[in-house]
Amino acid sequence: MLRLSTVHGHERMSTRELLLRIRSAVEAGETEFSIAASGQHDIGGPLWNAQGRTLRFEIANPGQRVGSMALPGTEILVRGPAPADVGWLNAGGHITVLGDAGDTTGHCAAAGRIHVGGRAGARTGSLMKHDPLHEPPELWVLGSVGSFAFEFMGGGKAVVCGHDRASGPGGAATLGERPCVGMVGGVVYVRGACPQLPPEVRLLPLDAGDREWLGGGMAGFLGAIGRPELLEPLGRWEEWRKIVPAARAGHAEAARGARAQRPGVREFHARAWPEGGLFGDVLPDDGGVAEVVATGPGRLRAPWPDPAAGKCRRCWQCVRACPRAALRRREAAGTGAPEASGAGDVAGFPLSVAERRCIGCGLCAAVCPEGIWRLAPVELP
Repeated sequence: MLRLSTVHGHERMSTRELLLRIRSAVEAGETEFSIAASGQHDIGGPLWNAQGRTLRFEIANPGQRVGSMALPGTEILVRGPAPADVGWLNAGGHITVLGDAGDTTGHCAAAGRIHVGGRAGARTGSLMKHDPLHEPPELWVLGSVGSFAFEFMGGGKAVVCGHDRASGPGGAATLGERPCVGMVGGVVYVRGACPQLPPEVRLLPLDAGDREWLGGGMAGFLGAIGRPELLEPLGRWEEWRKIVPAARAGHAEAARGARAQRPGVREFHARAWPEGGLFGDVLPDDGGVAEVVATGPGRLRAPWPDPAAGKCRRCWQCVRACPRAALRRREAAGTGAPEASGAGDVAGFPLSVAERRCIGCGLCAAVCPEGIWRLAPVELP
């Protein structure tokens, strides 16, 4: 085992020097490390042994991003707390923190497992995702988590035990304010009370599969953080619930309805924007709202059929590819005056282009097997 102390007398080893020494030792075949750190960053990854042997780190007093981008075959034990970004972009490492973890613990994790023996900070588990080439990432927290936890979560499994909160719906919230905003995948298991959740997620009771998975992992988690005596109180599954995206819970229509009730940008601007704009004291604000995607003359390009390129074979691939349903078969669009840009002027052409829908993206031209579409510049007034 290589033992490294990072303070000698009054001199502190830099992060760069420490990481270079660790990397050199790994390249020389060392696999066991005991590091008395003094706030150095990025300890524990990304590293690998050429023979596939497991790299083990025991660390005290790390800086930010301990275990960042850790790879499979890396095991990290932090004896005590750790600051922000524990397991940031974890790619397969097994990381255990015996104390509290800071903000953005498990941020962007795509594989591996993180165990926290205390609390975790704001935006814990945000942007977690599941790489289908690996098992889903796991994040286990004994205590509570801070605000904006699991924001934009896209995959993986998180467990928040709420051991530092009173159990049951009437206790202090286990999750901080505004959890699971923008969550589109994965599952969060939570014990105890929850704050108000956003409309895109659902809070549901556990099913048999949930209880089996939690029961199978809880003993290993509590053993890793040295708290096996909590297995019985944390195993009362009636105190647990899970948070999943609304679409996964079978409430896709309800989720779409909630989104439909939100005001548009123009309405919000007119109703809530301060008079003169946020920076009206330094910049003029006419109250206008720019469109997300330009339409009409602002498209700059519009699709036109090129008679010289060939004849439409009526495969309708362009119709299916159009993200705005701007391309329509003439028999479907009707025989009245064409609402067209270009296509309506070509006699006998079987498609029309809805002027107000087309955004000039060019997908129709990209998928056409005959290459009959060309994107012509639009003359702005």
